[in-house]
Amino acid sequence: MLKGGEDIQKNSILLWIILFFAIVSVSSAGAIFQLMDDVKPMLRASWRFQLTAILMFPMFVIQYRQCRQQPEIMAKLMDKETMYILLGSGLSLGLHMGAWVWSLDNTSLTHSLLLVTIHPLLLVTGALLLRRFVPAKQIAGAIVGFAGASVTLLGISSEVDATLIGDIAAIFGAVAILGYLIAGSKLRKWMPLFVYIFPVTFIAAIQLAIISLISEGSTFSMSDADISVLGWMALSWLPYVLYLAVFPGIVGHAGISMVLRWFPPIIVSVAYLFEPLIGSIIGWFLGTTEAPSIWTWVGGTILIVGMVLIISEQNKNDTMEGGENE
Repeated sequence: MLKGGEDIQKNSILLWIILFFAIVSVSSAGAIFQLMDDVKPMLRASWRFQLTAILMFPMFVIQYRQCRQQPEIMAKLMDKETMYILLGSGLSLGLHMGAWVWSLDNTSLTHSLLLVTIHPLLLVTGALLLRRFVPAKQIAGAIVGFAGASVTLLGISSEVDATLIGDIAAIFGAVAILGYLIAGSKLRKWMPLFVYIFPVTFIAAIQLAIISLISEGSTFSMSDADISVLGWMALSWLPYVLYLAVFPGIVGHAGISMVLRWFPPIIVSVAYLFEPLIGSIIGWFLGTTEAPSIWTWVGGTILIVGMVLIISEQNKNDTMEGGENE
């Protein structure tokens, strides 16, 4: 019995370590993107997705071949509705990443990370606007969250890098990710991870490349890597993009998906809320951001408290629904 207990404890410690490195990996993306500010935002967002998709492709092939052995799953994969959802998910992911990376160039790193992660708050607000039932605890969380966001925005006047337009772009990024999350919650119930995430990532990469070609003057020529759609292949940029693809892109999200099999969603959701703090520390260490103002610290704390209220209530509802279905 003791040995079995020790094995469980070791596995639990390992899962916490995986979750820690996954959250740190995801949190580091903002600072690394800021180190690449010689490249236009849509272009470098596309670079990240291009290389991430390439690295994911082998796992996609393996899982797709496994799907071909299951006629029911293949029928679902070939369904037009599935194709439309995948397309919508990829476009949503692309808009999210493009808006967020643009915000990194136009506001402080802390503001960008705080505001791009408010999608739980936006989901509750959307439900209220649609006059759907929302538990009182989530309504309270929304009120607290909006109060925190309002206080955070006061940091614009005291932080050199923070701007209203940059903060709005980060909020738009939070709105855009909702489509990706909703699509994922529908398709991931039956679709293997890489069969879902590879086409979505590839679609986002193509979308951002097209936007960059149209709006940022990018080209396919490699004569100037800084404006090339394939410029990430240049030795000057490959280390940065490879880091973004491997760590935030795969280690971060794959690690989070892994621990979700054993941890309750509430643990992972709350862990995500540490992204602004960890990301700001990394950015300060790398010299891409200054220390946040008192308004950002106070407002950010209030904002996170509001989202914890929302997430904890949603987790309780999901647990109750799961119990009823059993």
